[in-house]
Order: sequence, then C-alpha cells, then structure tokens
Amino acid sequence: FVRGPWNEFNADFLIPRSGPTAAAGEGPAGIPEPDKPRTAQAARDALNSRKPKFLVYHPDKTGWTPEDHHVRFIVTLVADNMLQNLWYESEWKKRGLDIAKAAYEVLIFLKATLFVDPSPPSYSA
Repeated sequence: FVRGPWNEFNADFLIPRSGPTAAAGEGPAGIPEPDKPRTAQAARDALNSRKPKFLVYHPDKTGWTPEDHHVRFIVTLVADNMLQNLWYESEWKKRGLDIAKAAYEVLIFLKATLFVDPSPPSYSA
C-alpha cells in the first residue's frame, strides 16, 4: 500500500539528488528531514482542503521544496489507502494528524533502508 507513493518520491525527489547531476556532497542522506509536525500538519491541511497541488495525478513539481515532496508522499499514501478502505474518512477526521505523522515515519523508515551509511557507528574501543 506504499509502493506507488514511494516509487514517485524516489523517482522525483531522491534519485535526482543522488545522481550524476547532484552537487558535490549532496545526496538524499545529507538532506535534512523537514520538520515532522509542520510536514504532517501541511499534509493534513492539503487533504482536508483538497489542494490540487498535492492531489492531482501528475503535478508539476517545478520549484518544489523537500517538504513539498514529503507532503506529497503523505497525501498520496493516505488518499490511496482511503480509496482502498484501509482508512476511512471518519477515522481521518478524528485522527488525521496522527495518521499523517505515522505516514511520515513510514517514509523516514523507507529512506533509511535505501541508503547505507558510509561511516556507521563503531563499537570498538
């Protein structure tokens, strides 16, 4: 239930920042995470107001910020799963912010599994 939003996030946000055209030293692992409460609130607001910026099938992402891409992931994840009856509109109205925060955590987990830390913590003395 996350494959579609994840594939889009990966293709439109992560890959362009890690490919040969990325600036020196830039990469998905080096991009700071957007503020979780602000991003989750923006996603909730986008879904509640039916913002076309995040809900259209193929949005124009020119000039999008990292937070915009994170919001799009959350919005598409929640909207797609409401269509599949994983979440219901009544549940979204009661716990929308909690659901958006949980979707954000799913995204952070997926990003963490994609990239290997070149300098992991060492446990040697």
